Amino acid sequence: MIKKFSLLQYSTAAVTLLGVTAASSQVIYTDIDPDVILDEPNEMFGIDLDDDGLNDFNFFNESFTTTVFYGDLANVKALFVGAFDTMQNGIAGSIGFLSGGGGYTYYRPYVLQASQVIDYNFNFYNDNYQTLAKTSYESGYFPSTDHSGNWNPYFWGEQIENFLGFRFTDEENIQRYGWIRCSVIDSGRTLIIHDYAYEMQPDYPILAGDTISFVNVDEQSSLNATIYSFENNVFININKNSSVHMIIVDLTGNLIAEKEINVQLEIINMNNYPTGIYIVNLDQDDRQLTKKIFIN
Repeated sequence: MIKKFSLLQYSTAAVTLLGVTAASSQVIYTDIDPDVILDEPNEMFGIDLDDDGLNDFNFFNESFTTTVFYGDLANVKALFVGAFDTMQNGIAGSIGFLSGGGGYTYYRPYVLQASQVIDYNFNFYNDNYQTLAKTSYESGYFPSTDHSGNWNPYFWGEQIENFLGFRFTDEENIQRYGWIRCSVIDSGRTLIIHDYAYEMQPDYPILAGDTISFVNVDEQSSLNATIYSFENNVFININKNSSVHMIIVDLTGNLIAEKEINVQLEIINMNNYPTGIYIVNLDQDDRQLTKKIFIN
């Protein structure tokens, strides 16, 4: 039987879904209220994460005429997303190459599901116009001639509240990972942008959809200790030799480890557990410390 715990049982931290989290939290989350809906050609929306007046990511609803195979003209209807501001910003996805007409590289952002890890394992692309969904309508062919984009409902049905993964670098050249929750409906002609978040810790993974923030309610009652991870180990440093109760759980509340720590430095090996984010909680009388760690 799998033993599960509520995180609130073990922490004085506030575990909340916030509109915009406090600056001291690990995840900065923004709810777009009301949702942005791009359902007409030439509409666009931008997200400026570091508030420098320049959008880091832009979304576009486009309709244009272009030449397709064999020199025919076709009307193209498309939804694009692009990375802007700095070459270090990028969107997780894949690329393809068309050899015709001198060659053309196209970009296809991934459709990520809730709780997928967003980190350095993805390829992030900086192109300004990356295809979410695109359909070409050529005269004489019905109803359409070409479909592309991982978010295109033509292939897999409407995409409802799935995630884009992104890499973001601010003005201080600090790199972070984040997600944007989107929906693509109406045969790929309507894009809805719901919310977004990024991890405050540099180069630290985030789960798609993660809005969990751990903020100390009372600094006076927090435990004087440090928790960090490196590769497959969790390191717990207690400033004084005293008994501290430790638990580690995954994000669904499954118990991973539990023990009493009576030494200043405790090392927990996590080789038998999958890559991902875990919660470590230390408890001593009325003092507690909770932290998210990443096991690679």
